[in-house]
Amino acid sequence: MADWLLTWEGPINEVAGLTERIWIIEREPGSCFDRIALREVRGGEVRYPYPVLILPGMFSHGEQLIHVSWHGIQPTISLTQHPDTAIPLYLAKRGFLTYTVDYRTHFVMPDIKDLSFMLKWGWDAWLSDVKVVVDKVKELGGKDEVILIGESFGGIASMNFASVDQESIKAIVFLDGAPIKEQAPRIISAASISELEAKKLYAVQSLIGLEFSGGLANQVWLRALYNPSLPSPNPNFRTLADYLVDVLYRAGLANPYSYPYTPKEVAFAVMATFDPYWPARLLIEPTDKFRVGYGNVRVPTLAIVSEFGMRIVDMEVLNRINTKIITLKGYGHLDVYANPNNVKNVNEPVYDWLLNLT
Repeated sequence: MADWLLTWEGPINEVAGLTERIWIIEREPGSCFDRIALREVRGGEVRYPYPVLILPGMFSHGEQLIHVSWHGIQPTISLTQHPDTAIPLYLAKRGFLTYTVDYRTHFVMPDIKDLSFMLKWGWDAWLSDVKVVVDKVKELGGKDEVILIGESFGGIASMNFASVDQESIKAIVFLDGAPIKEQAPRIISAASISELEAKKLYAVQSLIGLEFSGGLANQVWLRALYNPSLPSPNPNFRTLADYLVDVLYRAGLANPYSYPYTPKEVAFAVMATFDPYWPARLLIEPTDKFRVGYGNVRVPTLAIVSEFGMRIVDMEVLNRINTKIITLKGYGHLDVYANPNNVKNVNEPVYDWLLNLT
């Protein structure tokens, strides 16, 4: 397969003093969708020795974490209003060489009809991608180890990767994304890869908003973002925006009613910039071969867990590896990543913890 190709280098227009570089590499088996991108965010001076690699969550991607955009389409919310809520920018501004990744899913457009190729995108493919990304980050950072920060699904991926290759890892930060309880409910009606194939259930779309959009879920969030006074489809709410933020609240994703007081426009911008599809295989594929190695992970670990996360995070695993745990009462899942209050409740504690490692 081809090597990494540098495709972009320039300033991050939304935040003065930061620059971005983007590389793309083709992956096996080599279709036009089998590719990933690595994004580097750098401030004026790199002051800390170990590079940071942030693995996004389900449906998320590095472009979203840096720009709150999707293939260059940026909603009306300006990143300059709350730049420190984005942890890649927060850490880069303070001297960390910071990286994140666009998964293969970022290159699958909404109008693709045949998604059968995604049936091959299981844990082996995903962790092989993480491996080549980690190796590239080590090369660029000039170190033998990287700091992994895993958001949501990215935290599970970080732990699974550590169970087979912890020699490459300096430390792990779980941002509402630690390993989940084995008895956590499934969200799709299939129990095996063969059943997925038989049902032609190759991918899932975003699980919130589909009933309103007539198609891909991000459309309804864009409508609410650009036209917050549109009437609500539910008579208990005056506007579409009021209704949708309550949908997020009931799903455990946001908390507009008490601290940390989710700003509607921030949550909607995140929902509107998710990738359209996620591999169904990753939702059902057993992780036993990784879980047996969890107890052998010996790198320092920090977990920040929202009130939503407390329902599903496997605290036994975290305690077994001597994780420092910070719980955030009232926080929804998205609040950990995109809420003005996450600067003092999430990003500052992560930064302080990382300083003690370097």
